Amino acid sequence: MNRVFVCICVLLNVSPAVGGAEPGTVVHVSVGKVSEVFFPEKVAKVVKGGASDSVLVETLDQSLYLLPKSNTPADIFVTTVSGRSYPLTLTIAPQHDVKVDIGGGSVSSISPGTGNDVMDVMKDILSGHEPPGSTALKVNRTDILFKDSKIQLHVRSGYDLPALTAYILEARNLTDNSVIVPIEQVTFPRLLAITSDRDMIAPKGREGDSTAVYLVVGK
Repeated sequence: MNRVFVCICVLLNVSPAVGGAEPGTVVHVSVGKVSEVFFPEKVAKVVKGGASDSVLVETLDQSLYLLPKSNTPADIFVTTVSGRSYPLTLTIAPQHDVKVDIGGGSVSSISPGTGNDVMDVMKDILSGHEPPGSTALKVNRTDILFKDSKIQLHVRSGYDLPALTAYILEARNLTDNSVIVPIEQVTFPRLLAITSDRDMIAPKGREGDSTAVYLVVGK
């Protein structure tokens, strides 16, 4: 889903960091104002930590466009095509950053503790690995969590950790048209992060008519 917000760009250069994974970057944002974050390579995946409807996110090649909808926007975790990770902390400010140029690195550090644990768990399940220290949950794949006229969700697998639970769901198209995976509308008790493999799924019966949806929730 490649939708572009048009804005006048003022560059905020960010110093490079050393290593394969990047520390965190603070992006100053304002409700109703668009901020662009430009990465050294194409964006592959975006994960939101917190309320999924608190900020609208769009991607186009190397750019990520952020439009906060509340004064407590979710933090963002971006993975580019090479597998490099970029945590973004969104901070409400009177003057928002119109454009942040990552430029191969970033400044500051991601806050330690639960937030980092959430993203570590999300990275594990996105890569198909069992999170360290977790216990696989017994799930009934025939149980439907959600169903409407367009889409159906059921649990594929899950992992239990001391403070978190991770779920891998399957979203399946029930219509003869392509539909957007509605992760912005997903509500789940103590939801901390959510993402999906695809933003849009093909009509039912065709290749690509389903996708995995990944959730990390607190206890």
